Amino acid sequence: MKNILFAAALLTFMMASCNPQQDDESPVANVTSEELSKELQITAKKEGNNNLVVTTSPTRYIYVYDAETNEMVGSGTSVKVQVLPPARTVKYYVQVTGFDRSVAKSEAKSIDVKEFTDLDSMLTTLFGDGKGDFTSYTYTWNTEAADGVWGNGGYMESTGPAWWVVKTADIDQQATDKGLPKDGADGWFSMGLGTGGVKTSRGESGSVTATSTKVKDGWDIGTLTFNGTIPLMGLMVNNGNARQYVYQILKADSKELRLCAPEPGAGDWGTAFFWNFKRK
Repeated sequence: MKNILFAAALLTFMMASCNPQQDDESPVANVTSEELSKELQITAKKEGNNNLVVTTSPTRYIYVYDAETNEMVGSGTSVKVQVLPPARTVKYYVQVTGFDRSVAKSEAKSIDVKEFTDLDSMLTTLFGDGKGDFTSYTYTWNTEAADGVWGNGGYMESTGPAWWVVKTADIDQQATDKGLPKDGADGWFSMGLGTGGVKTSRGESGSVTATSTKVKDGWDIGTLTFNGTIPLMGLMVNNGNARQYVYQILKADSKELRLCAPEPGAGDWGTAFFWNFKRK
């Protein structure tokens, strides 16, 4: 029995000795900020491309942050980051948590991005200029829409205001009543990609992104998400006039933009609000 115990202990020792890099490759290995800065690597799909991979050498479990916004963009041992237009120099830094729960933070590392590939098709639909570049467009209420400019209807069924319909002549009063007087008939908002890509007639600004993620085939074509501000009258009036930041895109082309957002918990034919805009 003693010989068996001795052999087991020796085997454990040999296994540990054969893995000298185990600590360095551990997700929570101790490292100084200076060492982490030297280990940080940002690799593009090809020079200038917007598809990046952030890693360290040796491999560590890292948390990757945008140095401009301090927002975390991902975590893992190999973090993929897709940069959206416009072309610019981007900067990222990483953090690692040590065995003793201490945190090491690297210096920011920059990389130039000027070529955009593998983007969601909805980005091109909303922000493409037809020539391969991206631009910003301004939207106002679609006063020509037969179903009004704002209102509610059936979620995943209606294609615009259907039950409660607000016409152009009534939108000024609605905007005033809801505390957004500059969102009336003369209101506008512009959308482009990147920080500060959204501007509004009420003086607010923010950012926006879009995907082709749908909630129901044949009804919507994608999802539009605002950050920091909302489009004209982007409120859920039956939910305390809460600001709405995520919308389903029902139509988007060179002339028109139709959006929808459901009330909390709404299913098929549940109550949803609709916005009819046109490109200026």
